[in-house]
Amino acid sequence: MSAERYLIGKSTLDVSLGGLRRNGADVSLRPKSFALLHYLVTHAGRLVTKDELLSKIWPDVIVTDDSLTRCISEVRAALEDSDQTMIKTVSKRGYVFAGPVTLLDEHAVPLPPADGVPEHKTEARRTGWVLPLLGLAAVLAMAGVVWSTAFWRPAALPPRLSLIVLPFLNLSADPAQDYLGDIITDELTTALTQLRGSTVISSSSAFTLKGKPVDIKQLGSDLGVSYALEGSVLRSDGSVRINARLVDTQSAKTLWSDKFDVHRAALLQTQDDIVTRLASALHVELVQAEARRAIGTPVANLDAEDLAMRCEGASYNHGGAVATPNYDLCERALGIDPRNVRALIQLARYYSSRVSRVQSPNPASDLQRADGLVNRALDIDAGYYAAHCVKAVVLEGTHHVRDAVVAAERCLALNPSYAGAYRTLALQYFFLAEPSKMLEYVDHGIRLSPRDPETSIFLLLKGWAYLVMEHDDEALVWLRRAAAASPEIPTILAALTSVLALTGQDAEARATLARYLALPATRTRTVAQWDYVPDENPAFLKFHLRFKSGLSKAGMPEQ
Repeated sequence: MSAERYLIGKSTLDVSLGGLRRNGADVSLRPKSFALLHYLVTHAGRLVTKDELLSKIWPDVIVTDDSLTRCISEVRAALEDSDQTMIKTVSKRGYVFAGPVTLLDEHAVPLPPADGVPEHKTEARRTGWVLPLLGLAAVLAMAGVVWSTAFWRPAALPPRLSLIVLPFLNLSADPAQDYLGDIITDELTTALTQLRGSTVISSSSAFTLKGKPVDIKQLGSDLGVSYALEGSVLRSDGSVRINARLVDTQSAKTLWSDKFDVHRAALLQTQDDIVTRLASALHVELVQAEARRAIGTPVANLDAEDLAMRCEGASYNHGGAVATPNYDLCERALGIDPRNVRALIQLARYYSSRVSRVQSPNPASDLQRADGLVNRALDIDAGYYAAHCVKAVVLEGTHHVRDAVVAAERCLALNPSYAGAYRTLALQYFFLAEPSKMLEYVDHGIRLSPRDPETSIFLLLKGWAYLVMEHDDEALVWLRRAAAASPEIPTILAALTSVLALTGQDAEARATLARYLALPATRTRTVAQWDYVPDENPAFLKFHLRFKSGLSKAGMPEQ
């Protein structure tokens, strides 16, 4: 019988029991982390590439590198390998298990002598008791096997952000129309793999369920996924209706649903938009669902990724407000894992947004903090789309708006379903005073993500675009909508105050100014403090002076 146990440093990896022990105590590892450790140990001393690990540990499942990174971090923590002497990272290639590995078998288990007992007495004690103990061990082992087989089942939870996109049903009578549902299923599966930390069952595996009845709870248990996305396509004479719903596989409850129609004549041109709209909504809903799962757990018992997801989920709930009490969750996450990219980016976004929205108590300090955080995140994962959007806002704050456009375009290229990329690009073209470009990105973003938590920022940017063009009445329409959607965001109320004054609605302008000044998040209280000019092109400077004149007319103090 081949050995099923390995001594690795001070730890014992028992494959047959599926456990890791260190200094006599069990060490908790998730199933995928345990499988990864086993694979590295059995291939110790050589480079194991990332692709090899992904194919061996997650066969038939599409996951991001972040899933691998999290498992590596968990294994290092279990082995107390904080200095990475046992598991070495080979930059951009993979990992090498460089720690000591000793193969153990059932005939020779080395045990250290008990403290204070001479070695010869220890040996005599072993000789006298070894046969009775072996007999007792055999009885207990057999009893354990019987008990575990009859009564015990593993209760491991599925990985975070794990899901399957089930084949979209064709509700039309014509089977030849299956192709649209198949395209949506396949492309949506690919799009959702862009969500950081996601584990997505491959579309080829999902298609084996096509046309078969599915028990959602059983499916979640069998595949080890937390969520399932169901959908349907119904073609009528002039349009196609798309329905989708996200289901929790443990409770079978619907967490989110959406339906929308597209014209049949434009179907080929809008297929990408259909997938992008669904993926954009699901990115938000899945993170919020994971954050809700963690709410019932005391903060002290949450790991870094749980804390970071709660932090990100709270930012969605606040609709983009720049002052919320939940960013301490990201700070706690980084206290546990300084390399947690999600937490790094959420904090960098918070500090850079305060500057961009002209509500920072110390812009230079906030920009420096944001720049350091986003650079750390990009060093860890240069392919994380959201990091490039945050980098764009940092570049904007340091008067490099053209470079910010490049960074935001990189963000969009990495994840076309990320609504934040469209907002960031519209913002940069605002500072470049190119309103037609602003409207292009704003309208595209709203169309693809109509229920986005930061829709009010799209509406604000649309109002800014018309104000740049000096179409003040049209600007007022969109700024009123923005203020109705998010009355707690200071920048929106400041913009509305100025345009109300510029259009001669003085009483409402003064009332809106009073609401602005009363907001807890308001930091900029004088006209002179509105001095944020990332790009000094003549058209933006002209806009900036008009905006400030509106604030003065409404009664904002000059100094």
